[in-house]
Amino acid sequence: MMRRLSISLVLAIFALSFLNAQDLDKILNDHYKASGQEKMSKITSTSIKGKINIAAMGMESPLTLFQARPNKLRIELLVAGSKMIQTFDGTKGWMYAPMLGITQAQEVGGDELKALVNQAQMDSPLWDYKAKGNNVELLGSSEDGSSHMLKLTTAGGDEMTFYIKKETSLISIIKMTASGAEIATEMKDYKMVKGIPVAHYISTKMGGTTASTITFESVAYNETLDPAIFEKPVVQ
Repeated sequence: MMRRLSISLVLAIFALSFLNAQDLDKILNDHYKASGQEKMSKITSTSIKGKINIAAMGMESPLTLFQARPNKLRIELLVAGSKMIQTFDGTKGWMYAPMLGITQAQEVGGDELKALVNQAQMDSPLWDYKAKGNNVELLGSSEDGSSHMLKLTTAGGDEMTFYIKKETSLISIIKMTASGAEIATEMKDYKMVKGIPVAHYISTKMGGTTASTITFESVAYNETLDPAIFEKPVVQ
């Protein structure tokens, strides 16, 4: 009798795991389709202009962001007439920020480098995750039932939780932990750019408090970008 119960339990667990895997595959495939991943894979560069509101400083600043494959990034802010620059060339990241006392471009590491690496990715973080050595699992639904919750664990052991709206199959929230604090990034106001939905409003909270909000004013794809802009900033 006990042996039959054990076999039944094993079969039940196997069936549940199989169904969860099927659900996960469908959620991911719906997300890839809704986010225009096939089209995005053919995009070689992104140029974005907008505004960022930095709550801690109580000020709004123009924002320019450039991305290029593979995994290159440049972010420029103009705060009180002083330029702030972050770059990532696919391997190393740098920061120049006189307002923060960084009067010469310096290399960054740790959580700052991880943030640049994440922002440099042009594709959905969930795209091609197995090839990157990452793992994705379905956690269930959000408390209000409006979103699927997926946990991504990177090859390096970092964890991120993605909230994917059931209605649109687009990412609405990404949660992670850095320096002991929970960081929640909300993405909304999606608009189509060359058949690809792009969130034009991004809000970041740290420990439940809003740290910054970003509004995109223009998004352009496949512009020719000088590779030098992603290297260590050269300040005149």
